[in-house]
Amino acid sequence: MITRARHSSRLAAVSAALGLVLAAGAATAADGIPKPLSGIVYSGSKRPIEPVVLDGAVFQSVSTFSDLPYLLWPMDQADRGVDSTDPAAAGAWLGTVADALGYAGFTPVYRETFPWHGHEVHAFDLARDGAKLHDAEVLVHFDKEGLLGIVNHLEGRVVAIEAMNERLPRSQRAYYAVPTDGGYRAMPVRAAVTHLIDRDIVEIIAPDGRVLETEQHPDAVLGQRDDTATFTEYSPPGSTFPDQISVAEDGKVWFSEPNLNKLMSFDPVTEQFASFNTTGGSGPDGMIVGTQGRVWTGLYYGGGLGVLDTTTGVFSHFNPPYSPAAMAIPVETTDGKVWVTDHQYNRISEFNPATGTWVKSVIMPTGSCWVVQGHEDPSRQQVYFTEYNANRLGRINLGGNAVTDIVVPGGGPAFCVYADDKVYYSRWNESGIGVLDVPTGVVTEFEFPVANEPGGPMWLRPSGDIVIGTRGQGYVMVFHIATQAFSALKIPTNSPGLKDGMTVGADDIIWFTETGALKLGKLEFCLNPCVADFNGDGSVNSLDVLAYLNAWAAGDPAADVNGDGEVNSLDLLFFLNLWNAGC
Repeated sequence: MITRARHSSRLAAVSAALGLVLAAGAATAADGIPKPLSGIVYSGSKRPIEPVVLDGAVFQSVSTFSDLPYLLWPMDQADRGVDSTDPAAAGAWLGTVADALGYAGFTPVYRETFPWHGHEVHAFDLARDGAKLHDAEVLVHFDKEGLLGIVNHLEGRVVAIEAMNERLPRSQRAYYAVPTDGGYRAMPVRAAVTHLIDRDIVEIIAPDGRVLETEQHPDAVLGQRDDTATFTEYSPPGSTFPDQISVAEDGKVWFSEPNLNKLMSFDPVTEQFASFNTTGGSGPDGMIVGTQGRVWTGLYYGGGLGVLDTTTGVFSHFNPPYSPAAMAIPVETTDGKVWVTDHQYNRISEFNPATGTWVKSVIMPTGSCWVVQGHEDPSRQQVYFTEYNANRLGRINLGGNAVTDIVVPGGGPAFCVYADDKVYYSRWNESGIGVLDVPTGVVTEFEFPVANEPGGPMWLRPSGDIVIGTRGQGYVMVFHIATQAFSALKIPTNSPGLKDGMTVGADDIIWFTETGALKLGKLEFCLNPCVADFNGDGSVNSLDVLAYLNAWAAGDPAADVNGDGEVNSLDLLFFLNLWNAGC
């Protein structure tokens, strides 16, 4: 069973499964994606594009989750004439091309308009006689000149629609996409809603009574535990593309600059930047600071793995064990090895720093899965990897030779971290995170409290809470483990273009790269001085008691309000006395 926890309407990074007529010509590198649409597809600039024809106009397109194009944009200015500014007109036009877009039998139903990186987006659900197709939508991007692009969030082409159960209440009717020969069939399901004190729960129930998914809509206020959040932004000299980021044991912050073929460091004490050259044309992409003062980086254009010895300043380049290669994001494991992903060539490879040699290279079991990044479960000696195109997590044992795939709900898993029997992953094309409970295999999705903010980079705080950067207007979301709710902290620069870079130091300072704004960001917390206002909303009331009881029951260190190092009944009595006194 898959469970989901949500608060607001699904953003999903836009949809238009345009199963279109291919125009003559071979695919080319996707360097022509218009700037307003950049970032919608993970690593879109590194993917091939296909020309397609829709309603007589030529589009260019990028595919991800299926053989249908995911992101489309007009090839010429003259083809932007679709009336996209008026939602009624845009919806009518989408209805005329439903067969080509892969959702024949469903009607686009206007939901909302929201801003996106300097332009506007009309969002449409897909419905049949009032019943929505679960997790499917079409988003139309436009500016004052007309249509910018269309993107798809559809599992795949709908090839069959089963009859709706007329005995279901209309308010609970929905359709659910199920794989079948040649695409997907739309199965009628029941969407049952239960209202609780701190969240709503929606169960998607199959005709045979099975619960297919459980969606939770948590009350975000219960998660507002950070009283004061202070942002500071820095401008690295000469920066053109600040990318992945990591903090060293000495507190220095490192990040990659692939376009400059450099690694850069920042000293938070002196606020000084320093740069270090990699090999020419190598394109240092993903990056981590490992043990022994070594900074590891995947050399996307150089084809191998690079390492900078920060004690000597010497950079070394290790050629890949296969060709062609486009190595991307490394992860150091507890056995001293370094694994590195290769999005484009569908591999993960293991390197032994002690010998300076490759141990193995493993082909991912799902073709073209676009394996992104990995993180270790040290208790089980396993590494989890995100597979963006395939909507899967991959798992391999240290010393193993095969990857086991785990299917997760759609949304494009991008970055992941492991903590306490759970794998947390960001959803690049949806507004929230996913959580895999390792012992049970159950996946839960939690929706951000701010709509239209798809997930991006993520990391762990020392407390065990999770931090995620969003890619719309730009937020740092703090997911509080004890209350299973979010704090939403707005980054000062609007639409800063977060991409791959977020990390947390041992001092609980959050660092991130604002790739679109060419900045380095820092977030510090000043904890709530009023213990009785436990949820940090500025008031002392029953919500604080509920938030504290959740933390206390979970054994959250924050519930140790008497400071004796233990969470027990003495803390409960101590808190209730504080709560009764107020602030």
